Amino acid sequence: MPARSKAFQRALDTALANRAQREALERTLTRYRQRRAEAFADVDFSALRTDLRRRKEAAIAQLPELVAAFQRQAEAVGASVYLARTAEDARRYIAELVQRTGARLVVKSKSMATEEIRLNEALEHAGARVVETDLGEWIVQLAGERPSHLIGPAIHKSREQIAELFSRVLGRPIAPDPPQLVEVARQELRRAFIEADIGITGANAAIAETGTLVIVTNEGNAELVATLPPIHVAVVGIDKIVPTLDDIPPLLRVLPRAGAAQKLTVRVLFVTGPTRTADIEIQLVRGAHGPRELHIVLLDNGRLAARQDPELVDALYCIRCGACSNVCPPYQVVSGHLFGHIYTGPIGLPLTAIHHGLEAVADPQSLCVSCNACETVCPVAIPIPRLILDVRARVAERLGLPFLKRAVLERWSDPRSGDRWARLAALAAAPLADRDGFLRALPLVDGATSSRHLPAPARRPLRDRLRHLAPELVGERAAPPPRFAGSRVVGQTVAFFPGCLIDRLLPEMGEAAVQVLEACGCRVVFPLEQHCCGLVANNAGDRRHARTMARQTIALLERVEADWIVTPSTSCFAAIAQDYQHLFRDEPAWRERAARAAARVVDFVTFLDRIAQLGPQEWSRPGPVVTYHDSCQSANALGLREQPRRLLSEVLGCTVVEMEESSFCCGFGGTFSLDYPELSAAILERKLRTAGATGAPLVVADNPGCLMQIRGGLHARGNPQRAVHLAELAAERLADLAGPPVEQGERTIHAPA
Repeated sequence: MPARSKAFQRALDTALANRAQREALERTLTRYRQRRAEAFADVDFSALRTDLRRRKEAAIAQLPELVAAFQRQAEAVGASVYLARTAEDARRYIAELVQRTGARLVVKSKSMATEEIRLNEALEHAGARVVETDLGEWIVQLAGERPSHLIGPAIHKSREQIAELFSRVLGRPIAPDPPQLVEVARQELRRAFIEADIGITGANAAIAETGTLVIVTNEGNAELVATLPPIHVAVVGIDKIVPTLDDIPPLLRVLPRAGAAQKLTVRVLFVTGPTRTADIEIQLVRGAHGPRELHIVLLDNGRLAARQDPELVDALYCIRCGACSNVCPPYQVVSGHLFGHIYTGPIGLPLTAIHHGLEAVADPQSLCVSCNACETVCPVAIPIPRLILDVRARVAERLGLPFLKRAVLERWSDPRSGDRWARLAALAAAPLADRDGFLRALPLVDGATSSRHLPAPARRPLRDRLRHLAPELVGERAAPPPRFAGSRVVGQTVAFFPGCLIDRLLPEMGEAAVQVLEACGCRVVFPLEQHCCGLVANNAGDRRHARTMARQTIALLERVEADWIVTPSTSCFAAIAQDYQHLFRDEPAWRERAARAAARVVDFVTFLDRIAQLGPQEWSRPGPVVTYHDSCQSANALGLREQPRRLLSEVLGCTVVEMEESSFCCGFGGTFSLDYPELSAAILERKLRTAGATGAPLVVADNPGCLMQIRGGLHARGNPQRAVHLAELAAERLADLAGPPVEQGERTIHAPA
């Protein structure tokens, strides 16, 4: 990604310093995530999202035909329909309507499409006063801000801040009591509904077969905006058009649950053509008679072009529920004013590329930590993390990578050069490491170690420690006798693929994993020529070097002779098993080779749980009390949740105490923690707080990146809590199995007397 702009850096510094905003977001979004689980508890989320996805795919596939059909049917029932190719077209049409009718007061209900085209400024320039009537939109309008969330515009503000704002604007003291704040808004906005000349809404859907608009609300303001003023204008993205009325119930079942964590929305308004003013009081006040005008502005603004773009088309399936923002760790710290442009949160990044161009998303896209949480909650199964990486790659290709990152990836992509530089880095870092092996300062990266110390590169990497396990040296050596009872892999050959972090920074973690594999009765080999899987380059948007390293890895895996290839890094496994398929989407031969290679690779937890099928063991003493951190790749990308807990409790005899939201990100994200050290530290702070609240002396995970992050945070704070890989805990527990000492590679594990 390119170097950050000064304006973006200033905004970032401001957001990071805003503790009140961070606390408001954490309080609100944590509560939302809890309520969302309750809202979906009685339905089949997977089935609902599959159905909705199918419907959205079908609609976008026939979008030009649906646009024409909707326009034809809407005009047949009396509406005026205008297809706006650009945001400027849409603004001009509505501004001319304001000037032609002499409108002086415009009321608006919540509409991200009008935010997209920056309509308010255009209307004010045309001489109209614009009043937002959605409570959140009104709050941010009074504050001179823009919405920070797709459905919760003022979610970044606390009730105290809102009360202070109302008191200042209205000139009287107002208490920070939610019911009172709502009542104030109701009283202040009521007259605007009655006196407005034009009402402007968006729409959650538009039905092609009848020309009907569907508006989903909770507050009731949209109904007033659409029915009281003599003119109703609806601004609707053409991606909201669906074929028939049958497509609406699936949307209504999902949208409230995903967006507001409620089973049903309060109101659903169907608008088919202009309506007549029915309220007698309003007729007396306004002298209103006869049919009202309905103007529908169908907004393209890049949507038809995105429909033809295989890397962006999935973003058009979005139903604007905002669920992805609600689970996004960086968003929870900095809010949508930074994490986005007009459209905020994870889905806002590809949407910004579609509607506003790559320059507008160049800075915000770099805030994504690639935790994959957004994809797990998306009600339309949009692969948002993949879309963001594709946008990031385009930004990198057009605007370039920072010099240092580009140089590092260039050297790292070559195995010999990468090995040489890694060893030089280890030599240079050795004098700077403390007695625990941590670096408390890192040259060239400001603040990288202020809240999290980094492990110094190992003077003796794992590849040196396991040279005796090179396939040519192991030869036909028999597998060691099993230590774990009931292992189903006795005598099988396992090739060990540790990943860069374990190889270069955390070799003891790799040694422990090998001990455990051998304790399962496996013959372990370590291919010495293995290098990086390319994940770091892919996450940086450097697709050229990512493909280079991916090809190297695939070729290596093809040469390995083993029953299984096991990795203790779920990030590396997810890259090989999932990311390669997208990376080589335009190279069928490499894509097929990648799939064949991935079929032989398995993560460490799955190997022990499903393949070795380890069961309860006889321990000389109970296992320790632990809490488990679900790494993002493990939980969100691979679906590993119950498996590690079974291993900890049933196999290793540990007591597992769950931490709050155990799958919430630790803030590592690879180079993200170096690019944004303060933001990474803010996310880590929450993880350490929830882990510490369990009282467990051990934090266990299955991902080396997470453990590097958590260990560094604990060390920086002098916290005695330990963070270990499940493999390390299993290796430690081997000493509590009955039996004689067993040679395990370079180490000897002794059973207790």
